[in-house]
This record gives sequence, structure tokens and C-alpha cells, in this order.
Amino acid sequence: MLAGARFRVPRSGEQIVITTSHEELREKLQGYLDQDHRLRSVVTYTKQRFDAAKALTAHNWEHIYRDTLNAIVIGEAEGADMSVVLPAIVMHDIGYLSGPDKDHGPRGADKLPEYLRAAEISYSADEIAAQASCIRTHKGSRWDQHPESFEAKVVADADLLEKFGPFGVYQTIRTFGEFEWSLADLLERAKVRQTEPLTLETETGRRLAEPGRLFVAEFFRELKTAAEPYGDSSL
Repeated sequence: MLAGARFRVPRSGEQIVITTSHEELREKLQGYLDQDHRLRSVVTYTKQRFDAAKALTAHNWEHIYRDTLNAIVIGEAEGADMSVVLPAIVMHDIGYLSGPDKDHGPRGADKLPEYLRAAEISYSADEIAAQASCIRTHKGSRWDQHPESFEAKVVADADLLEKFGPFGVYQTIRTFGEFEWSLADLLERAKVRQTEPLTLETETGRRLAEPGRLFVAEFFRELKTAAEPYGDSSL
């Protein structure tokens, strides 16, 4: 995948998959880290911070790592500036380190200069502004946010990609556990999410994610049906 993502044409109802192996993507990420000591410092510091934030069971380092690989696939295929995309995607959820889910994108963008100072990582004002723009709008259409730069669109798509297909189910359930929401909350919010106008910003993101909507919708329909005989658990 060094020159861009390759796709296998799916059968009806099947999710599009990347034929690039995990090993190739890890090698690609390692290449970026070897070439950019500041990015390496961002990864090291951010992993330490999120590993220590034990309450973040969904918005954790594993999630950030997957999003970072997503960003490599999408960003390279779309020709984005990876010197902006990669530090931004690694730090896109830093707002969770200082507050709840609501407005964690804007909060993280506002705290980015402070975060980088604490990590003793030096970026120029223009570089920080570009990263902050990506972080501020990384929820994209889900929160009616509109990424402005092309790199911000790549970051939003890299994060949104986890809301589709099998990982969409996995990450949704982990998120609801993180926020201590009940099964009833999960089913209600899942119903709302099925009607949300989730719009990916890049062609690569759309090709990867779109078939996964059906998988997520069908799973939560089946879960709702399975839960109905049990009714309300309150006594």
C-alpha cells in the first residue's frame, strides 16, 4: 500500500476491505516515525497519557492507533499533507483527557498548545493552527462540524471509519461502557445513529465505509429484537 490503498471489489452487502496487511501499515507508520522526531515524540507522549487514563476504555490508545493507520490509508490515497494529518490524528482525542465527551474536539484544539508545551514538543504557530483545525472538527458530520482543510477532512474520515462495519459495533459498545450507559440507552442511541447523516469527506473514506452502514444497522436491529423479551430491568 506504499503508493496508496488497494481495494477488493465486494460482493453484494459485503464490506470493502483494504488488501494491505497490518505489517505493511506498521512498516509505513514506522517509516514516518523514523523520519520525524517530533511525530515520534507526539506518539510517545500521547500513548503515555492515554495508557494512564484507565477510565477511557473506548477512546484509548488502541482507538488512536487504529485511527492513525486509517489516516495513513486515506491520507496517502488522497494526497494529503501527512506532516499535518499524522500528529493531528494521534492527538485528536486529547480533549477527553480534561473533560467529558461533549465538545471534546474543540476543547482538545484549544488545549493543544498547552499539551505540546507539557510534552516539550516544538511546532510553529502555523503548524499548531493546522493541527488544531483538524482536532476541532474531527467529529465531522456527526456533530454538524465541517472540516475546512483537506487534512482536516482526512482526519475526520479516519476517525469516522470506526463507526462502520464490525468495528462500528465494537467501538460503539465500548464507548457506551466507557460512559456507563445502559442497554436501553445503547439501543435508543443506536436507533438515532442509524438515521444520522454521517457524511465522509473523501472519496477513499466513502469507498471504505459506506457498505458498513448496513452491517451496523442490522446488528442493532437484531440486538433490539433479542432484548425485547427481557423488557425493563428496573424493579
